[in-house]
Amino acid sequence: MLVAADLSAPALSALAAAKALALRWGSALEIVHVQHPPMLSAWVGLEGMPASVPTAEREPRRMVEERLRGAAAGFPSSRLKLRTIHGWPPAALQELARPERADLLVMGTHGYGGLDRALTGSVAEGLIRRATIPVLVVPERKRVAGGARVLAPWNGRPYATRALRWAREIARGLGSTMDVLYVDEGGKALQDDAVMGRRLLAALGTGPDWTLRKSSGDARARIVAEANSGRFELLVLSAHRRRFASDFVLGSTAERALRHTEIPILAVPSGRVRARLMRRLGARVGARLY
Repeated sequence: MLVAADLSAPALSALAAAKALALRWGSALEIVHVQHPPMLSAWVGLEGMPASVPTAEREPRRMVEERLRGAAAGFPSSRLKLRTIHGWPPAALQELARPERADLLVMGTHGYGGLDRALTGSVAEGLIRRATIPVLVVPERKRVAGGARVLAPWNGRPYATRALRWAREIARGLGSTMDVLYVDEGGKALQDDAVMGRRLLAALGTGPDWTLRKSSGDARARIVAEANSGRFELLVLSAHRRRFASDFVLGSTAERALRHTEIPILAVPSGRVRARLMRRLGARVGARLY
């Protein structure tokens, strides 16, 4: 499990969540601190696209690492690694967050908004957009706790069904239950309850640990409203991209959720990524991810 951390409050919240999950799942934890160039000399993010600039680190490297080790206190040293790298945070983290070396990337949000976010996006959004492993984004003072309900939006598409299976295994790994949210936006092909039931049973199997909830309206607005209802502590959804024009105007569903929801978000790449962590969770409960 890879966690991007500096000394900001959101990053320390993310580190606390990663530590708790790694302890629960018996995972190794790698804490990565990225020392980045000054704002004006490195204004270009991944693939030439701008990305918001995190606050420059004023603490010496040794002091930062000591404080991060302190934040990880209690985690087994044999499964803990801390590294400091130099580079542009989105690009550096994307390079590390590859399926062959990491199963899950955990990070906080830096709270950029308004014109800055509209023009440049954020590091978290950039990574969700391009990552090939799942990304767990934790807002400040939030945690992923055992027993919490998991919200999993589903529109019947193959990429959403893959994310749904990941959500099921995450919920089981947390000892939690899951609500599958289907939003009828009108004119869709999955409005028949019997068809929806058969497809969900084929994807998830039977069991008392998940339920289907139907709603209507704008899907992205309903997902945000449900996530902020106070009933859930984790939102799991696909980081699937819409066509360029729609994304440019509105942003993807995952990016909109990241901007407006108040709970942690697990964004699962829309491709068929089989992470070791998820396979271990599936084996633990006797289920298959795909």
